[in-house]
Amino acid sequence: MKQAGNCSQAEAQMNRDAGTDQIRSTGFSAFPVSPEFDARPLSIMNDDSPEMDAIQEADVVHIPVEGMTCAACALRIERKLGKTVGVSEAGVNYAAAEAVIRVDSDQSSVRELVDVIRKTGYDVATSLAEVRFEGEESHERAAGLIEDLLSTNGVTDADARARSDGQDVTIRYIPAMISGRSLSRLIDVHRPETLQTGPSQAEEARLRERKMRTRLIVSVAFSLPLAVIAMSHGAFGIPYEHWLQLALATPVVLYAGTPFFSAAWTALRHGGTDMNSLVALGVGSAFLYSTVALFIPERLSEGGMPPVYFEAAALIVTFILVGRFMEERAKGRTGEAIERLKALQPDEVRILRMGEAVIIPAEEVVLGDRVRILPGERIPVDGRVVEGSSPVDEAMVTGESVPVTKSRGDGVVAGTTNTSGVLEVEVTRTGPDTMLSQITHLVSRAQATKAPVQQLADRIASIFVPIVMVIAVGTALVWWFIGPDPALDNALLRFVSVLIIACPCALGLATPTAIVVGTGRAAKRGILIRDAAALQKLASIQTVAVDKTGTLTHGSLSIPRIEPSDNSDEETLLSLVASLEQVSEHPIGRAIVSEAERRELMLRDPSDVEVVPGKGLTGVVRKKTIHAGNAGYLEDRGVEVVAVPDDVVGSVIHVAEDSSYLGWMEAVDTLREEVPAVIASLAEMNRDVVLLTGDREAAARHIATAAGISTWHAHLLPVQKVEHLERLKAADARVAMVGDGINDAPALATADLGIAVHSGSDVAREASDVTLMKHDLGLIPEAIRLSSDTMTVIKQNLFFAFIYNVICIPIAAGALYPAFGLLLSPVIASAAMALSSVSVVSNSLRLKGR
Repeated sequence: MKQAGNCSQAEAQMNRDAGTDQIRSTGFSAFPVSPEFDARPLSIMNDDSPEMDAIQEADVVHIPVEGMTCAACALRIERKLGKTVGVSEAGVNYAAAEAVIRVDSDQSSVRELVDVIRKTGYDVATSLAEVRFEGEESHERAAGLIEDLLSTNGVTDADARARSDGQDVTIRYIPAMISGRSLSRLIDVHRPETLQTGPSQAEEARLRERKMRTRLIVSVAFSLPLAVIAMSHGAFGIPYEHWLQLALATPVVLYAGTPFFSAAWTALRHGGTDMNSLVALGVGSAFLYSTVALFIPERLSEGGMPPVYFEAAALIVTFILVGRFMEERAKGRTGEAIERLKALQPDEVRILRMGEAVIIPAEEVVLGDRVRILPGERIPVDGRVVEGSSPVDEAMVTGESVPVTKSRGDGVVAGTTNTSGVLEVEVTRTGPDTMLSQITHLVSRAQATKAPVQQLADRIASIFVPIVMVIAVGTALVWWFIGPDPALDNALLRFVSVLIIACPCALGLATPTAIVVGTGRAAKRGILIRDAAALQKLASIQTVAVDKTGTLTHGSLSIPRIEPSDNSDEETLLSLVASLEQVSEHPIGRAIVSEAERRELMLRDPSDVEVVPGKGLTGVVRKKTIHAGNAGYLEDRGVEVVAVPDDVVGSVIHVAEDSSYLGWMEAVDTLREEVPAVIASLAEMNRDVVLLTGDREAAARHIATAAGISTWHAHLLPVQKVEHLERLKAADARVAMVGDGINDAPALATADLGIAVHSGSDVAREASDVTLMKHDLGLIPEAIRLSSDTMTVIKQNLFFAFIYNVICIPIAAGALYPAFGLLLSPVIASAAMALSSVSVVSNSLRLKGR
């Protein structure tokens, strides 16, 4: 095989976009980082100091948006945010009611982004806090607080109001960015007399639901008798029947229907149209026409009282409110996975201070604190066990159903459950740096992204409402000029029917609801998917390339054989190599260090260590330059290596001091038990599997044969793995790469889809599209099946949304009338429109049960 000269271009691909998900963080990895492999804290802002308002470079901001009622709303906000200075990318998820904004410079603040959303006609979900200052210095203290608040990320508004005896300060903030407890600590610095907090976002959401339910009850209560009276056609002999219909319809249209009219007016003021525009125009036309007909009938009909359509206006409002109510409830269920993840974080922590257990808020825990976790309690932080032993249930984080026993030195993560014993844990990560927090943010970010398949739906949704309005006006004109009598009535009914039956909501919900459910279900099983595009790619993967060591094998190698040269001995050879390998995270390096520790050999700290991924490493130990790696690595350094016996099937590490050969050792690994079944499962799914390894040919052949893999390539450098993947891609094969080490990162970034196993390196996870939270390769076919199921649901949703509008709009316009004499009532049109959105969301929810 031709050997490439360098891999700088491939390695550059490793630094794939990995924007952070928390505005207060200054750079934690977008992928979970296990405390078992690196206990060093990442750089985060201290809760004791206010967060700076300037957004850090390459931050991803999540802002909850209120007031969206269809996909057109989301697209309008998206376009406005995308034009904001400092914003490199903006996406708005209608199903998740959230804007996800990537900011590349320090020119933008959250408050500026919130202003853009508000100026577009929508609002941001915030919580309220009110502060009161009294006394002579109240003005200065209030001014100082406002100054601090306006330089704090997550605070959207801070206003002072003078009173006779002091100042009141009203604060609006986004709880996802700054917690109420952190805000309270900031406020307490200014010594206020009182601090009151308003309802939480959850309480406000419940309040909005109660308001919607009240409007729905009013609408149903007045619409039902109105429908009975209207459809009786005077059979009840009710005096002033039409006036009674007006009285019944007015509260429905003007109270229950207020959200439609206010939202339509907001969209119009900002130069746009949306779903509410269609509803408001349709309902308003029917109600206004009927009112005019009632007050001045002679203007509309020469022969007595013209028909009125109060029941149509009221029932349209009722059916659409029913649909909206059901849709909101169903949309709420799509996000249950994220809510369950958030609920795993305990609010309080039992820490040890001066030997005494003290319960404090979880936000106040700092690195190095000792936390005591009692049986049955959730672990609140990432850390290492310093005392005790107990099985820990990690199912909610990794999907692993069997509790894992943790004892002294083992890592634990927040959100897992201590089942029986008492554990004392030293905190290594807190707040946004915990694995649970990063999983939550990653899943949240994935749910807010858009799959490529959604692009067509977005383009149609952006022009859908204006096109429907044109069709409705055209339909009305045709019926008015060439339609049967009564021409005006028929024109009005067809106009209203077209406006009401058109449904851009179904188009807007088709993809995001399925993505939210699919990624949430994946997270529950321990599969973290970077974004919607990765979820879509999974379904189309044709070839799965896998690394060997640590991926197909356990990675817990043993060193059964050490062969020193004549100028060395076994223990000296092992001690030198183990000292050098202390800086390595490769499974072979860990195995060598473990063997040296088992033999209780003294290890020295190495210096000037240079690691060449896939080949070996060089460093200074005991003032000697030591080389350790494969045969080619030592030969490149002028060392003549010996041939190893044919019966060696493990990985061979050759060792030299300068140019003097010291010997070799064998690292033997075992195949993971689930691998043969996984390979067979992938074969049943018509996916090819290729083994790419830097190991010797004998070792590669041995593992490939045991696993059932027919195609394998050995002696590969990282750049040569990249070349193999590029050749596969050039042959029109869509390729996934599965790996776990630093040397796999270029290949993970080069493949169409990178899959990193959780036990691997941080760099590998950073370069991947999918992370398996437990080292179970059986999750790979499961992830492919989940992706295929999700894409099937998305295609069903899009087909239904498209076909619904393509068929129903012509029917509402009267296309069946010339041949069959059939016309569609506006009331039936409103029921069909309401059900279309609910059916799309319900279809997506089917993924939860698969």
